[in-house]
Amino acid sequence: MKSLMKIMAACSLIGIMSCNKFLDVVPNDTATLDHAFSNRSVMERFMRTCYSGLPDPTDPFYYPAYFTSTDEFDWRTESRAGNSLAGMISKGLQNSNTPYQDYWSGRAVSGKGSVEPLYQAIRDCNIFLENAHIPRDIDEYERARWVAEVKFLKAYYHFFLMELYGPIVLVKKNLPVSATPEESRAYREPVDECVDYIVSLLDEAMPDLPLVLPNFAAERGRITQCIALSVKAKVLAWAASPLFNGNTDYAGWIDKRGKQLISQTYDPKKWERAATAIKEAIDVCHSAGYRLYHFNKYAGGAKTFAMNDTLVQEMTIRKAITEDLDKNSGVIWATQEQFADGKGYSTNLGYNILGNMPRMLYQFLYPTDLSPSYVNYLSASWHVGELFYSNNGVPIEEDKYFDYANRYQPRRATLADNHQSYIATGEVTASMHFNREPRFYADLGFDRGFWESSTTVLDNNGGKSFGPFIKSRPGEIGTATGQGSYTPKKIEAFESSASQGTTTLGWTPYPYQFPLIRLSDLYLLYSEALNEVKPAPDGDVYYWIDSVRAVAGLKSVVESWQNASYYPNAPRTKNGMRDIIRKERLIELVFEGQRFWDIRRWKIAKDYWSLPRMSWGLSKTDEGFYTPFVYGAARQVSFKDYLYPISDYDLRINSNLVQTYGW
Repeated sequence: MKSLMKIMAACSLIGIMSCNKFLDVVPNDTATLDHAFSNRSVMERFMRTCYSGLPDPTDPFYYPAYFTSTDEFDWRTESRAGNSLAGMISKGLQNSNTPYQDYWSGRAVSGKGSVEPLYQAIRDCNIFLENAHIPRDIDEYERARWVAEVKFLKAYYHFFLMELYGPIVLVKKNLPVSATPEESRAYREPVDECVDYIVSLLDEAMPDLPLVLPNFAAERGRITQCIALSVKAKVLAWAASPLFNGNTDYAGWIDKRGKQLISQTYDPKKWERAATAIKEAIDVCHSAGYRLYHFNKYAGGAKTFAMNDTLVQEMTIRKAITEDLDKNSGVIWATQEQFADGKGYSTNLGYNILGNMPRMLYQFLYPTDLSPSYVNYLSASWHVGELFYSNNGVPIEEDKYFDYANRYQPRRATLADNHQSYIATGEVTASMHFNREPRFYADLGFDRGFWESSTTVLDNNGGKSFGPFIKSRPGEIGTATGQGSYTPKKIEAFESSASQGTTTLGWTPYPYQFPLIRLSDLYLLYSEALNEVKPAPDGDVYYWIDSVRAVAGLKSVVESWQNASYYPNAPRTKNGMRDIIRKERLIELVFEGQRFWDIRRWKIAKDYWSLPRMSWGLSKTDEGFYTPFVYGAARQVSFKDYLYPISDYDLRINSNLVQTYGW
């Protein structure tokens, strides 16, 4: 139960609900703040409550970054994913009456559930910070560390809200019970003020956070200096990006005090500030031992020891996401919870479905056990198949040596193609599945392409190819009517296992902590910031993006474009390099919940969210199957879709709030 003080604070700050029903009776068993901070043990539990407000980045139905558009992920049935909070947004049905994914006030939508309101999490943080001095049975170093962690969480919750809503209410402290109605009517503050406040909280927290976790096994997911600096870098990158830096679409967004809520003048110094923060984060991460991940095949047992160089390259890409954190030098921050429960199928689709996408993959080995089912319940969109570079490290549409015009033509894989580690020899697949970069094969499952896992690896051709391969045409195992062109192999751990003889399900996903921030994210962000700061790209700009490309098995940007692109000078110009960096981020961070945020801060949603839903054909023949068709109408996107609306009800409760512009 909440204390009376907490309930009053909850009601007065943001105007998110009518509070009369709470004021008449305080239950006799209501917990008091004195009890919540009576000793170290209960204080620790309260701190963990502050952590519990973190949005779950593995939940595709409620977390904003997955199903609110269909350009990265897609789904098979409308009844579940399409009818979820996220699915409704993807159809252009977001509204201000009952907003979907209402992180502002957490109001539920009938039949679709709700998300946890982040202002509640912020209030919890404030209560902790205001009372952390009370317990006496706690070491002062530990107290200072906990306070720093909660300051970080308070900053992060504000940042998450700012990413979604732009200008937000800053809850610097909870109002007392004695606050007047006028004091309780808060305003949305300009984005630049929000940024400065969030950064100030992170700076306050930094000195008392550990560089690395003192007890890694017991403290996974707890906050460190590296995490705090990385989030600070992202906050300042958002402040410098087109959505918030001189965005004249919001020229009319002025609150009732006459304050302009989003800057109308582009300020290049914001990129300088961001670049400084990103470099500091990288340097501190390096000092803490973080490095871009490289897979060591000798540490993985017999199955990995037999891998050839091509498959080692695939594992370097794939296991950069799924490797155990104690062996993964490239993940700076990951979830406390594991991304798959290790139980195979779960009815809790909202949490486990991403980790269970290929949970019937064992059918490829044992096809008589079960009929085709949920292999592609959720899939990578058809458009993601065209996203990745050619094997020359440039976009397929501008590669001089890639037959882009005939990319949909069926092609039979032969030994001469030297694709034995990627495509089943003798099988027919689309021409565009040949001669792609290693990330294409590591990240995507596709028709007639191999899917590697610890219990489905076959040693064919002397270790040159690993099976089984996917069959996703109509009537075959793994088909998904209406879509299912690709499957996100990247986020399924190699250690996931398949078994024979099960009458229901035989796929057990391997649990891992899902990454929130990776070092490669910071490298690409730094390259982006430097490109914006400098008059023209130079070696510093190239170094960080080229470091990421090298791990992915690609040559440098300048060399790749010079050798293979129709536009060899693109990396030499600021605009050309900007496009290259953006595409590199979309590829490198695909399926990691980053694309949604990047597309919005770059203000390029119309280029992606308005794409029609497409799939390979429904014919069983080679030619018929590899004829793409549109099966879902394109979404209409306007500038208002970049930011979420707040509920009209909240506006009625708090007359000082203004609606998100355009809503």
